[in-house]
Amino acid sequence: MTWNYNELIESFVEEYEEYKLEYQSPNEAIARAFDEHYSENSDDMEKAVLMVISAELKVKQPRMYKITKENYMRDLELIDFERLKDFIQRGQLNEKEYEELYLRRNRVLQELEKMPVDLCPKARWFYDDIVDIVDRSFSERENDNNTIENILKRFEREFRYRTCAKKIVYTTIAENLIRLNDTIPPYIISELKNRNYDNSQYELTEEEERKLLRRIDKVLEEVNK
Repeated sequence: MTWNYNELIESFVEEYEEYKLEYQSPNEAIARAFDEHYSENSDDMEKAVLMVISAELKVKQPRMYKITKENYMRDLELIDFERLKDFIQRGQLNEKEYEELYLRRNRVLQELEKMPVDLCPKARWFYDDIVDIVDRSFSERENDNNTIENILKRFEREFRYRTCAKKIVYTTIAENLIRLNDTIPPYIISELKNRNYDNSQYELTEEEERKLLRRIDKVLEEVNK
């Protein structure tokens, strides 16, 4: 299938949002949407658009794995905009879209330059994202009985491989239940009392790890009052 500029962007974003609805992290959703649209048969215009739109979504994350950042910057800099002019005549791109793509490429390169480096190569939910999602789930909850169940379902895939994520989710649930004077389920307390978790892949920064441990200690102090 031959794409034009707007159709390709719309299709990519639609796939990205659909994967997020399946409880995949933004980085996982970006990777899946990219794989759905990219192939060896993709033409230069399609490759350029996919690289730019995926980079724009990547820079919305807190940080980026060093090699991934280097690869994005290299590939974006290698986009040959002289060759892309041919796609105007083919009808896949018009002059306004061509200029827009050029400006978007330059803008995202600048944003990538400033992007903090991540030591962990895994595509995952980041610390603050998890906290925000859990907090928002409690503030927007319609059915008190299902709030925790829905949160755990959302992060179920994350729990299978990443003990850090489980600790963050459980800690944030406990904090919200304390705030609401609700009972904390025993399995959550048990999880927090077990302070062991694997951060050998640097999923958390040192500051995030310290912050998480302080939060766990505070929750346990409240439980033991």
